[in-house]
Amino acid sequence: MAAVRPSAERIARLAELADLHTDWERRHLDQAEFHPEGRKAGSDYQQHYLDVNPPVEAEDEFHRLAEQVMGLGTTP
Repeated sequence: MAAVRPSAERIARLAELADLHTDWERRHLDQAEFHPEGRKAGSDYQQHYLDVNPPVEAEDEFHRLAEQVMGLGTTP
């Protein structure tokens, strides 16, 4: 089956979602916890990929805003 290019609307929404995430990350990264446990000694994992855990409220905020950007409605 041939790949189908997303609609212009979907592309615009995804670009807006990317911008939303960049702004959200900038505002909340200093509140996120980093847990390097479980990584091998000397690993450069955190230089290429980073798992951080934002506060629940910040994560809820992102999901609510992302749903709005994507036209999915909002969660309570």
